[in-house]
Amino acid sequence: MKINKILTLIIVMSLCTGSVISAETAYKTACPFVRVTTNMLGYNFIARKIAQSVLKKSLSKTMKGDLSVKFDSFSGVDMKKGKFRGLTISGENLCVEDEVYITKMFIETTSDFNYVDYTKEPIEFKTDVPMDYTVEISESDLNKTMTTGSTFDVISSLLPLVSIEKPKLKLEKEKIRINSGIKFPFGKTIKFSMSAGMKVENGKVVLTNVNSTTSNNDFAEKLVELINKNNVLENMKIGLVEGADTIVKVKEVKIDSKKILVNGSIVIKKAE
Repeated sequence: MKINKILTLIIVMSLCTGSVISAETAYKTACPFVRVTTNMLGYNFIARKIAQSVLKKSLSKTMKGDLSVKFDSFSGVDMKKGKFRGLTISGENLCVEDEVYITKMFIETTSDFNYVDYTKEPIEFKTDVPMDYTVEISESDLNKTMTTGSTFDVISSLLPLVSIEKPKLKLEKEKIRINSGIKFPFGKTIKFSMSAGMKVENGKVVLTNVNSTTSNNDFAEKLVELINKNNVLENMKIGLVEGADTIVKVKEVKIDSKKILVNGSIVIKKAE
């Protein structure tokens, strides 16, 4: 009797699994019976661990720091195929592409069905994967981004007739202050200080309400224009997944306790 029960169980599992494969569509997942049995056997846990390791390795190529990746899966069978219910990515003391420094980051999928092929190099997305994110950027992060990344070099190259000292950035109440020195051709270096607020415009963080200590406020406006055009937060999409077309939008930004707090949305686009 026991042997018959075991054989019956094996036959039912094979029939159920077979029907899933033959009738599979892009959004079809394993039947409840397969989910329960694979969970009991620990296959779901193993499949999640493998997928988490693969994605973390992919992220680590462009994002350095303390990273954590967690999948919420339907079943081990689905997870092996790259179908999952949800995903969270969190990190602390991150550096994206050796350019953008971030104190904390939290990303969470907003769709209850997501489909990727994580066996490919780079990872291939079978569905759009929408996410919400929150980011915390400290005063120290800002200064490291400005002085060690390419942001300062890009801005300097766009002002060929002006020599700019590497700036020092400070967060004051609801404003960001930039202290630097500027030298025009055949002139002395002039200490330069400007402050600006931050707001969201067309899904990006931009500086606004500029105040400058110099009489040449046109220069301050030009500098802000360049900073806004070379929005450093956009570089986050480079670090998320290598080779994926990613859209990053900011919903809200504020300065609080010498930190910039940003939240918004990310969509990793389906591979064409």
